[in-house]
Amino acid sequence: RFGDNDHRSRRNEWNQDGHSEVPLSEIVEKVAEKYKASKETDATVNILTQKKQRHIALLFLTIGDLPQEHIWKEWLKSASIDYLTDEKDADDASVTKSKDGGSSSDVLVSVICHAKFPERIQSPWLRQRHLLQKHSSNNADDNNVKAEGHDTNSPKFHSRRPEWGSIEITRAMIDLLEEGLRIGSDGGNGLRYLATPSDASPENTTADRTTNSIQTDTDIPPVDRFVFVSESCLPVTTLKEMELALFGPRNTESVPASDADEKQQKSKDLNDDPPKPPTKNIESLYNKSWINARSTPNNGYARQLQWDAIRQTDIPPNLVWKADQWMVLTRSHGKAIASLSAQYLEGRPLWPALRKVRASDEMYFSTALSILGILHRPPGISEVEEESNTKQKDSCAGSDIRRRRITYCDWSMGAKNPASFTTLKEWKEVVGKARAEGCLLARKFVPASSIRGGGRRKVAGGGSSANNNDVDDGLVSVGDWISAVVKRGS
Repeated sequence: RFGDNDHRSRRNEWNQDGHSEVPLSEIVEKVAEKYKASKETDATVNILTQKKQRHIALLFLTIGDLPQEHIWKEWLKSASIDYLTDEKDADDASVTKSKDGGSSSDVLVSVICHAKFPERIQSPWLRQRHLLQKHSSNNADDNNVKAEGHDTNSPKFHSRRPEWGSIEITRAMIDLLEEGLRIGSDGGNGLRYLATPSDASPENTTADRTTNSIQTDTDIPPVDRFVFVSESCLPVTTLKEMELALFGPRNTESVPASDADEKQQKSKDLNDDPPKPPTKNIESLYNKSWINARSTPNNGYARQLQWDAIRQTDIPPNLVWKADQWMVLTRSHGKAIASLSAQYLEGRPLWPALRKVRASDEMYFSTALSILGILHRPPGISEVEEESNTKQKDSCAGSDIRRRRITYCDWSMGAKNPASFTTLKEWKEVVGKARAEGCLLARKFVPASSIRGGGRRKVAGGGSSANNNDVDDGLVSVGDWISAVVKRGS
């Protein structure tokens, strides 16, 4: 069972159909004030991010296996490996050497997966990290699939079996977020999901995967950043570069302040000795969710099938926002979204209000953050659109929001899905465009055989993989990834 995203929702679905004494919208309108009050009275000590072990959770949505798993495993190793980039090694881009004898980076990465067809997953590495049914139920649940064989005592995979554009995709994302929030707690199954350090092969034992300081689930620090990832995504940065983008530099408590802060500093008593340069806390600059959000429909499709599909008696129109499905959430924002029903909506889940919305995964999280008052229009601005407010784009939707996309994709064809890429030339071009925009991931990289009329073919000019085997069918090889990403960033 996955919290308020499951069984209790059946009671609230009945309420949503007009049988509730209080319209959901009346409760929703009071959430932001309550959330603000809870933050002001929160006595939790805020530890500087750079002084604790940083932890990223990749929340994968797949159909079955992860087609580019070999690239993700290389990416996980990239924080603890020096890549040889000398001229003499140019013909073998995958030649590597371990730093300090193979010592691992301080950043931790966990991987959690929700697949539409988990029973089709062949990779032991991914099967280990798939969502499992939480509790036994008196009634059979079609959303749970036996993980191993036909043994009735075997754990069961959990899957919403989502169709394109269905509410079940949103519910799967909620499931992933809730599970990620449990990591680091007693019974959180954190060791199952931990993918760093040195977890490059499925045959590694638990002892091989963990350091001396991580022996049990409670030894794992809580997740700081939650990154939603598609099976067609590939990283266009190294793990170190992603860490820097999401957390900022290490061992630095402050950075030069803005002009406004500098004026405030200068206005202080000139007898202060010695004068200190104006600074701003690192965490205040980097502790932000990455959400490419807008407050108005961008076309007729969005107006009719998304905004207009939400009843005003459920969510006031001024609180409805849309964003890229692929986003980064900070822990505080993820926790606020996950606790929205129990803590602020009197036990009523929000997702049923978006049941009739097409591609509700583009609406749910941004709207939830808007209801909480985290995502909002700045004073004097009535609409926040994709191409407006370019000078203050990163900050024009709230001080805790970085309004930008984390995942690059090409929508230039005007179709309902972004362009798919299958060739080495496309891969290199996309990496350059994505990095230039400041994106950390890119999509859609798909096997050529998955496209209508496509057949199996070897990637032209592909480098050797970690096992010196060429990767075919349009998949990027490890050598190509190193050449395009690691060398570009070095």
